Amino acid sequence: MSDKVRTVVLVLKEGKDFGFRDVKLIVRHIHGKWKSSTKPRIICFWDKAEEYYDLGNVELFPLTNPWPRTWARMVLYGPDAEQFRPFLYVDLDTAIIQSLENIFELVEDPSMFITLEDFYQKNKLATALVWFPAASEKISRVWEAWRNTRPKGSRMDYFLRKVLVPDAFWQDLTNTIHDFKPHKLPKLMEVPKGTDLICFHGKPRIHNITEVSWIKTYIETDFCPGTKKNVTVIIPYKKDRGWLLDAINSVPKDVQLLVSQGEGNWPQNFNKVLDKAEGKYIKYLHEDDMLTENCIRDSVQAMEEQEADFIHGNVIELYQNTGREVTKCPIIEFPTVSDLLKKNVIHSASIMYRREVFEKIGSFDESLTMCEEYEFNLRCLHNGLKIGYCPSVLAIYRRHPAQKIRIASETHHVKEKEMVNSKYI
Repeated sequence: MSDKVRTVVLVLKEGKDFGFRDVKLIVRHIHGKWKSSTKPRIICFWDKAEEYYDLGNVELFPLTNPWPRTWARMVLYGPDAEQFRPFLYVDLDTAIIQSLENIFELVEDPSMFITLEDFYQKNKLATALVWFPAASEKISRVWEAWRNTRPKGSRMDYFLRKVLVPDAFWQDLTNTIHDFKPHKLPKLMEVPKGTDLICFHGKPRIHNITEVSWIKTYIETDFCPGTKKNVTVIIPYKKDRGWLLDAINSVPKDVQLLVSQGEGNWPQNFNKVLDKAEGKYIKYLHEDDMLTENCIRDSVQAMEEQEADFIHGNVIELYQNTGREVTKCPIIEFPTVSDLLKKNVIHSASIMYRREVFEKIGSFDESLTMCEEYEFNLRCLHNGLKIGYCPSVLAIYRRHPAQKIRIASETHHVKEKEMVNSKYI
């Protein structure tokens, strides 16, 4: 295949067996084991996504069909999926042992429809791993048959077997794909040499077999530990409004976390632990917000690639009362002092700074109670520090009635912002 961007598609229908942790696990291994500098595009259709989200390491699209269990995957055969084809579909209960590039390389003719051969039934297709060609008559035929009959049953595969025959089985192209539960043989307690993928069709699921050492290692593997160890996250707060634990749990375990509670204001609670920060990069997190899984990696990567002193990006605003989520992207990616004075386009939840920023211009202004982050970013730009932009969703920003912006005096907020602006006009 060519060196163009390769597309991997996942489907998550939330239930007792699968959740978003399964998406995070497989995405982490796909990216972590990918060797080419041209990274894959990973798409996930998810029934909990209300709109399109780009999390940086995976794009989320709403899965809006009401079809149960594996039938939800019929979306992959529909006309709306043509925009993504050709693509490789991978079941969430698949362990990525070596780079998926090895599987892409098996597709010598991208017009072929390729599936697994059922591990228990010879010459019968199975759909845990499927190559979907573009502009395929076979794919269209499946969709038309589905539209006309809407069959019922526990397995989509049985329906597909009646409609088409794959052009090839993966097992005819490689011997590197294995079943965790080989027919009439013991489970795979060790990974066979040269393995690319291990399929966990049915039960037990990957997260339920941590007593197997290689699976435990697989679940715990982190592909950028050095990056994370260079980061400090500070959570300053006066009172836990009910989401502190969510904030703490969103911080990767190998990141230095400083939780600073105090009776002072937000700048005071941040500043008092700043000298304890060991990281090369420093990020604050409000106790009612959360980091996305890709936040640390993508922020550091963008900062290094752009040689920026501080970085901002996109966020998802979560409306606590309704559960509605809205992706917010800045209208200006590289703002100047003048831009900020006209409109604050930096979403505070997305920001990360180099340690040297605080050494050069000081810390947050403790006399401020509403505009401390805004003033600090103005100060950064005023002193010639370079801002970068990361096009990923970096945080979940929670909107709720107890927010400071909701309960503080609007008059006070306006006066404080006017005072801050007067310093930089």
